[in-house]
This record gives sequence, C-alpha cells and structure tokens, in this order.
Amino acid sequence: MKSEGIKFETIFPFVAWFRHYSGKDLASDMFAGLTVVVVLIPQVMAFASLAGLPPVYGLYASLAGTAAAALWGSSRHLSTGPAALISFLILTTLIPFAKPESPKYITLAIILTLMIGVIQILMGLFRLGFLMNFVSHSVIGGFTTAAAIIIAATQVPSLLGFGIEKHDFVVQNLYEIVTSLGRTHLYSAAIGLIGVSLIIFSKKKISKYFPAQLVVMVLGIALSFAFDFEGNGFKVLGKIDAELSPPSIPYVSFSEVVTLIPNAIIIAVIGFLQTFAISASISKKTKQKTEVNQELIGQGIGNLASGLFKGFTISGSFARTAVNLGAGAVSGMSSVFASLFVLLTILVFTKYLYFLPTTLLAAIVIAALVDLIEFGKFRETYNLSGSDGIVITVTFLFAFLTKPDTAIFVGMATSLILFLRKTVSVQIPELHFDFDEESFDLVALPNVHRDFPEILIIRIDMSVYFGNVHGIRERIFHMVEERGPELKHLVISFGGVNYFDVSACDVFNEMFDELNKKGIKIYTMYRKHQVENIMRASGIEEKTLRIRDIKGFKAQFIIQRNPGYLV
Repeated sequence: MKSEGIKFETIFPFVAWFRHYSGKDLASDMFAGLTVVVVLIPQVMAFASLAGLPPVYGLYASLAGTAAAALWGSSRHLSTGPAALISFLILTTLIPFAKPESPKYITLAIILTLMIGVIQILMGLFRLGFLMNFVSHSVIGGFTTAAAIIIAATQVPSLLGFGIEKHDFVVQNLYEIVTSLGRTHLYSAAIGLIGVSLIIFSKKKISKYFPAQLVVMVLGIALSFAFDFEGNGFKVLGKIDAELSPPSIPYVSFSEVVTLIPNAIIIAVIGFLQTFAISASISKKTKQKTEVNQELIGQGIGNLASGLFKGFTISGSFARTAVNLGAGAVSGMSSVFASLFVLLTILVFTKYLYFLPTTLLAAIVIAALVDLIEFGKFRETYNLSGSDGIVITVTFLFAFLTKPDTAIFVGMATSLILFLRKTVSVQIPELHFDFDEESFDLVALPNVHRDFPEILIIRIDMSVYFGNVHGIRERIFHMVEERGPELKHLVISFGGVNYFDVSACDVFNEMFDELNKKGIKIYTMYRKHQVENIMRASGIEEKTLRIRDIKGFKAQFIIQRNPGYLV
C-alpha cells in the first residue's frame, strides 16, 4: 500500500499539499490568488500584445496554464503565466510565417506552445534537468538585458500612438520606429509616459506589491470613457471577443511543425531557465526544495494546458511570484484561485476593457522591463572572469545584430569555444620537493630552485583528453630537452587529472616508450582511482614506477647533501 501511495503522489504531486491543509490555509491561498490576479490581468494582456496576439489570449494562457503548472510543479509559491522575454521570443519566431494577430499567426502560436509543453515534459520525464547547467549564466545575462532593451523599443510605437510593420530583425524595427516618430500622437505619448512613470514610482516609492498596473489600467479606461479618447485619435483596445471553448488542437501542416522545432527547443529551455532561477531564489526564503525535473514536468503540463485552451507559452514570473509569496500563499492552490479569478474576468469583465488605451498596455510592458536591464552585471562579470565577460558582451551585441534566438546560439558557441580553449591550453608547472617541509612547491616561486638536475618533477593540472594531449606531450618533451642529458628521472603528479581518455593513453604510451629509450625513468604519483584504472588497462602502468605519497617519494629518492648523488 505504501508503494501505491508514493506512485499516486508522483503522478499527482499536489496531493501532498492537503495532508495538513486547513481552512486557514485555504483562506490564505484564496487571498494570495486574488492579490496575484490584480497584478496578473493587466500584465498578461500586455504580454499577449507583445507576443503579436490579441490581448485576450493572455487571459486564455492564464486560465488553465497557471493552475496546471502549479499543480504539477515542485514549488508551492511559483506563479506561472505569460512573461515578457518569452512573449518576445514568440513574436520573433512567428513573424516570418504570418502577420501578427492574424488567424494563421494565432494558430502557429498555439501549436508552438503545445510543442514547448511536450519538450519540457519529455525533458522532465527523462530527467534531463541537468542540461540546464550547460547554458551559461553569462549567456542568459547578456540575452536578458539585450532583450529587455529591444522589447522596450518595440513598444515605443504603441506608447507614442502610431503603428509600424513588424520585422524579425531588430535593426529593421528600429529603423521603422525612427522614421515614424513624426507620426507621434502627443496625447497618447503623454498618457503612456505618465503610465510608465506612475508604475515605476509606485514600485520604488510605495510598495512592489501595490497593484500599480491595475490602477493605471482602470484610470485609463475611466478617462477614455469620460473624454472619448477613441474619437480624439487615441487607439483603444476595442471589442474583445472573449469566449470559452473546449480543449482543442488547431491544424497545421507537418512541415510547419518541423520548421518550428528549433525555436520551440530554445524557448522551452529559456523559459524554464527563467522559471528555475525564480524557484531557486524563492526556495532560499521558504526553505522548500525545488526539484528540477518535477518543475520541468509542471511547466510542460502548464504549457500544454495553455495551448489546449487557446493560450500561448507561459513561464515563471518573478514579480508575480514575489507578490504571491508576500500575500501569504501557502501552496499552489493560490495559483488555482488566480486561474478561477481569470475565468471570472473572461466571463464578466472583458467587455469593460473596450476603452483601454493601447498606449497603457505598452506602458505596462516597458515598466515591467526596468528591473531586467542590468548593465552593472557586465562589470561584475568582467571582474570575476574575462572569458565570461566576453560571452555576456557577445550575446548582448548579437541580439541586436541578428535575431534574439540566434544570439543565444552565438553566446552558447562562444562560451563553449572559450571553455575548450581553457581545457586545451597546457598548464604543466615544474615542482621542487622540500624535504624539510615534506611538500611540493612551484619552481617559479621566490626562493625556490632546482636542487638536483637529475630529477624533473612536474604536475599536470587538467584532465587529459584528445583535445589537449598532444599539447601536453610537446610541453613535456620541451621541459625534458631543457634539462639535457643529465636528466635521469621524470616524476609526474596526476593530482589535477580527473579524466584520462583513450587518445591520452595512446599518446602517453608512445611518449613513455621514447623517454625510456633515452634512459629516463618515469614515476607517477597521486593518480585518482579512475585514472589509475585506465592506465593499468592500457599498459601505461608497466612503463612507470609508482609513488603513492610524499613518504614514498622520500623513500624512493634518498638524497645526500652532495648534489647529484642519487640512490
């Protein structure tokens, strides 16, 4: 019976919430859900517009997706829904295939969301969460800052009251914006800039939990209705055809699905990286462990639910998660209540959004991006690591020069190249043995010198594999030749070697044969278990003498005070 219970909770992890759930917890989750939805509704509608979709699709995405991601995820406080970066990636992915807000575009956005859901579920089921570690934080940092600036720029036309044709290349969009500034609607620009200022001011000076976006939206609707904004040149949201429909999958051709696969993988990974970073940050405060593979499954199911109910791709939101936690959420039921309140909005309140000025949707997006623009991170990264500094800068620049998803690939490739460059570069210091202190010191250190020309002691400070083994061989031979004919003993410390591949075995076998022919005895020490096993299996063991520790070194080489005498 115990194993059946564990299996049941594996399939339905949210069952564990209710073991000690009380009426007080229910009230806390309901209040937190209501608090979150006050922030969520204006944001998700704005992010839907950013994604090239009608604003109501932000509500569809939050209807089932937010609840499903919470029910099957591992974090009890994470709030999932449409997010700025993911919405932007959807826009840049789909623009080459269809015009934003067209039926074809909406269909592709839904299909893309379903694909992302499947990818994330499969990654979770096959326990591939560890792959997230291979995407450098520098790549994400450079992309996030660049994307925030680019997104803000794409919202400028809506903020200033004019429209442009959207392109998939950033430079083209910026050119369109600059050449269209003469069409600015001054009153729209004024209302939009006031909206941005009020939201940022409230966040900095009042409270980050204050629902400034909702206040701005309600005020905008009231003013628009009272002063007939639509009749005075303002662009308003207009009639919203909000309707509920049973779960369905729209039809697209197989070739279109195949074309979307690379972008689906990118968005699935980036979306989850953002989600997991938020979960990890929150878990430090709550002391609740976040299980990466379960969270992948939760996000995948959330995206499937979103797509089935005509929504678009969702991921974790830091702002809404912070509000959820601050409002006293106890479990993921707060997100379930948030979804129920979204349902109520779709059924009752969407008709009142007709008069909402679109400039305020742009204001909400721009204000949400302020915290994502972190130029200070560039300086910090360079101070910590020059190579990571290069990665963050390259990713940032290529986001402007190419498509944002291409910039991610370029950043990852740059990160990999710099990593391989480090592993290929040869680090083999020469050592001196201090018999009094019983320790090895670098010969390059002050007051350290070579005591005995017959002995060369070196240390390999990296794992040895096909990419660097030939460089290591050349370096060792160079050091041997520098010593000349007096050299009789070569001592190699393998203390820094964690991995030794087959190519390394072949090269070292040949190298040791050549050295032995020259009359040089070879000693190895501090070999780790896995290195020792492959050396023994490859025959290297037979060509060397083994020194196990410092005492073994002293026993092997009894050095007299007369330099040059070796027993």
